[in-house]
Amino acid sequence: MRINLTPAVKQILIACIVLYIGTFLFKAKGLADLEFMLAAHYPNSGFFKPWQIITHMFMHDSNNIGHLIFNMFGLVSIGVILEDFMGTKKFVQLYFFSGLGALAVHILVQIIKLHYDFGLWLPSPADLGLTIDGSTIYSNGSIIKSQEELQNAGSIIASSVEGASGALYGVVVAYAFLFPNRTLMIMFIPYPIKAKYLIPGFLVVDIVMGITNSKDDTVAHFAHIGGAIFGFLLVWYWRKFDRKNFF
Repeated sequence: MRINLTPAVKQILIACIVLYIGTFLFKAKGLADLEFMLAAHYPNSGFFKPWQIITHMFMHDSNNIGHLIFNMFGLVSIGVILEDFMGTKKFVQLYFFSGLGALAVHILVQIIKLHYDFGLWLPSPADLGLTIDGSTIYSNGSIIKSQEELQNAGSIIASSVEGASGALYGVVVAYAFLFPNRTLMIMFIPYPIKAKYLIPGFLVVDIVMGITNSKDDTVAHFAHIGGAIFGFLLVWYWRKFDRKNFF
């Protein structure tokens, strides 16, 4: 079945694929680590750059092509319908607003976690007595006393977030809000489920996974929640206060 890509979905799809391929080519030629440069880092890590606020939405884990495939599948299957309904301008606004909201909530949760553990607001590595050398983190023991504390701090200070999923959560929540009774299919589950049940189910799973915070779980669950919240708020605002220009 042929899918007619809408303008914004097509450009986002191209950007994500080109950057994914470019990451490999640049690394192979020893030119630059695009993934490190364009993913979003913790604001006070020393690695954060302003452009990462936008570029992180188009980067994906270079060691996991499934990350890219799953997100692009969601973008095409739901984004095309939504963009066709609300128009390209509003779809682009929704995508970026949700992506920015996802990053904001992700960083807020990081800040709260560090404050809870160490009593400091937005600490730098130096504030915590940390030295970061590539993927290795060293502690002088001034504040961080245990290996567990080092691991927890390192998972925030030296981590980065990337991917379209935060923005896509805003898109899928908007879809569920506008078309609650339409059915969707999940990969590997050949049974149609109404959007008003499926999407909240995803969000519950993200909340539980985010709270349990397994050390082997590298998914930014609270970024998903942030994207969903901001996407919902935007379409709710449009529907309530901008009805004549919305639908």
